[in-house]
Amino acid sequence: MIRALVLDFGNVISEPHDTGCYARMADISGLSTEFFMKAFWKFRPEFDRGDINGMQMYRDVLADSGISLPETELDSLARKLLDEDLGSWFHISREVTEWALGLQAGGLRLGILSNMPHDFMDRFGDRIELFTKADVAVFSCFVNQIKPEPPIYQTLIERIGCAPEEIVFFDDLEANVAAARRAGINAFVWKGLEQGKRDFAEIARE
Repeated sequence: MIRALVLDFGNVISEPHDTGCYARMADISGLSTEFFMKAFWKFRPEFDRGDINGMQMYRDVLADSGISLPETELDSLARKLLDEDLGSWFHISREVTEWALGLQAGGLRLGILSNMPHDFMDRFGDRIELFTKADVAVFSCFVNQIKPEPPIYQTLIERIGCAPEEIVFFDDLEANVAAARRAGINAFVWKGLEQGKRDFAEIARE
């Protein structure tokens, strides 16, 4: 019996991400997109885990890319990159929000499981309805764990108060879904709301 719906944030609760932000950030930094992204992903896990804040992440990205500037100029550039990054994610799907809240109103527990930095939560967390109304929200920065590493799924299971097989989880990344399945959770790659509804209905019937 399914007792809980758990959603990722990026590309699930949020509208599809504007990936053009990466090219814009590369332009801001004066780097090629490929070179910028290599440094970006080097430091992103620490950012999502809560080990560093956004300003530190982008100072590290710039330094790793060989950019040397006076500290005030470096901070200004890091701030521009952080603002572009965070703002690119703040586009929330009203349709997904209403679907999830409707299932919650019908008796399901509603959870959030997301790799999420402190800076985004500080800026936007209380403005996202599903974040404030979820029964359980596990954000990577608050638990110092990230997907697809196993501990964060155990944290979710413990906090939501359901057996793994009673949970349905949607994430846009196959690696995160595969890790959730290894934890015993019914997990699906998110391919849009209509497919999500079909996946949920099918597993709920079993």
